[in-house]
Amino acid sequence: MKNLQNQRVLIIGGSNGMGLATAQRLAALGAEVIIAGRNQARLDEALKHIDSKAGAYTADFSDEASLTRLFTRLGHVDHLIITASSSAAWGSIRDIDGAALAKAFEQKALGYWRAIRAALPHLRKDGSITLLSGAASRVAIAGTAGLAAVNGAITQMGQALAKELAPIRVNVVSPGLIDTPVYDDFSPEAKSGLFENITKGLHVGRAGTSEEVAQAIEFVVTNGFTAGALIDIDGGAR
Repeated sequence: MKNLQNQRVLIIGGSNGMGLATAQRLAALGAEVIIAGRNQARLDEALKHIDSKAGAYTADFSDEASLTRLFTRLGHVDHLIITASSSAAWGSIRDIDGAALAKAFEQKALGYWRAIRAALPHLRKDGSITLLSGAASRVAIAGTAGLAAVNGAITQMGQALAKELAPIRVNVVSPGLIDTPVYDDFSPEAKSGLFENITKGLHVGRAGTSEEVAQAIEFVVTNGFTAGALIDIDGGAR
């Protein structure tokens, strides 16, 4: 039986969606789950839905000093999971300018890089790091070149770090279309059109759920023989 008793898991981006679903699953396995994010109100609300041992800290993964303060305060961490997102460079190359793409890289790809660097002095020597990438980096979809570039950087960074940081286990989970709050800014019509367009080409014929991605994250965290893996949770898009 999987057991994370007496192990501390930090989830950066754990206040909603896939991060929150992961926090709930790992807390149920006995882990001391710490969620971190930029918005204190969201963190406080998320804590209401996680085991009572959970904690929350504000941190901005685009700010190296903020991450350093977070890990200094936490001390020892057994597992680091980064699910935080960023401003998304959606749209065709004709519509997305360099500044928008640079912002997406700065917030997400470099944010992940900063978080890992800040974590290393505090991370258990045989612990794990799990990074969330995205199917756009592995499936050719018009209008997602910016997303592909950012998530492709995370995918390749994770693969290289799995070798570099061993025996810390580094794995990448790559979700496809997942129905999460990230689409709340879309109009109902735009969201419906997007989902219909993508899901009609999937083997399972529907969008995924945060819980299904959390199951994959749970697997790579708890399976001690899984390292350097790239796991597609995309309904068959790949």
